[in-house]
Amino acid sequence: MLRAMDVMDFWILSVILALGLGRFLQMRDMRRAPSQEQAVTPRKLTPMRITARVLLGYAYLVAALLMIRFLVGRA
Repeated sequence: MLRAMDVMDFWILSVILALGLGRFLQMRDMRRAPSQEQAVTPRKLTPMRITARVLLGYAYLVAALLMIRFLVGRA
């Protein structure tokens, strides 16, 4: 029988989803943007790029907090 998911499982799933979606949006934005040689001005921040950075920042922050919580819990 499967056990019920606890709160920690939801945090881990949210980190995995945020990493995957953030990386996907970042790669998609990089494919759609002109190359550095063709661009005369620096790239503007698009909503897709902002969303990707926010998702990746969230994922890295929560992953670090989960790791700290895990290490403190073992001590």
